[in-house]
Amino acid sequence: MDHRKARKIYWLFLLAGSIVIVLTAFATDEILQKIIIGAGVGVWIIGFIVAFCFIRCPYCRGALNLRGLSPDYCLHCGKKI
Repeated sequence: MDHRKARKIYWLFLLAGSIVIVLTAFATDEILQKIIIGAGVGVWIIGFIVAFCFIRCPYCRGALNLRGLSPDYCLHCGKKI
């Protein structure tokens, strides 16, 4: 998987998890609220797993910055990505 595609998937999972957690405000039952929050946190965790596994340099496999835009050069080996 390309690191740019993985970055988009990562941000989509974070956004989806946040939306699921915001839906907690509409739930009236306390148990249902806990289930919805757990599902939202689960989606966040999946997003972080995708980020740490796939947002890496294709040459040296060094971790790229998760925040902001995709870099043009690797921070570790200096090669153009």
